[in-house]
This record gives sequence, structure tokens and C-alpha cells, in this order.
Amino acid sequence: MIYIDLDADLNMEDDDGRNFARFTPPADAPAVGDVLVAGRPDFWSWVVIDDVDDEIVYFHQVSTRHAAQLATLVADMPRAV
Repeated sequence: MIYIDLDADLNMEDDDGRNFARFTPPADAPAVGDVLVAGRPDFWSWVVIDDVDDEIVYFHQVSTRHAAQLATLVADMPRAV
């Protein structure tokens, strides 16, 4: 199961060709350099955050190999008590 960190339309670009998505506070704002899963459950990509401006996050898509060099890609599953 994939967990989407950032709900985004991966085809959305601004006038400068940068991918972007909105996030709604009080959600934790991603930081520059964070590696996240962006998109929707049926269409997603690894991304690196380039800039955060108010409620807009700018990012670029990266390969799984590149994402793995930057961050741990698999989170531990919660254990039942």
C-alpha cells in the first residue's frame, strides 16, 4: 500500500514550468529537500521539495533510485498491541 504524503496533480505546472501543489495548514509544511510521495493512489511519484511558499509547495519528480539515495523510502508498519 502506498501512502501519499502530498496530494498533487503531477501534471500541474506554474508559468515557469515548476510542479506545485497546495497544502492546507495546519498540516505540517514540508521542508526544502524533503523526499515525499506526491500524487494520487493510482498515479504517484517520488518528489523532492524545492520551495515552500505560504500554502504552495514546489517540487520536482525523481527516480526511485535517486529518492533512495536521499532518504529512507520504507516506513515501519504499526504493530498491533
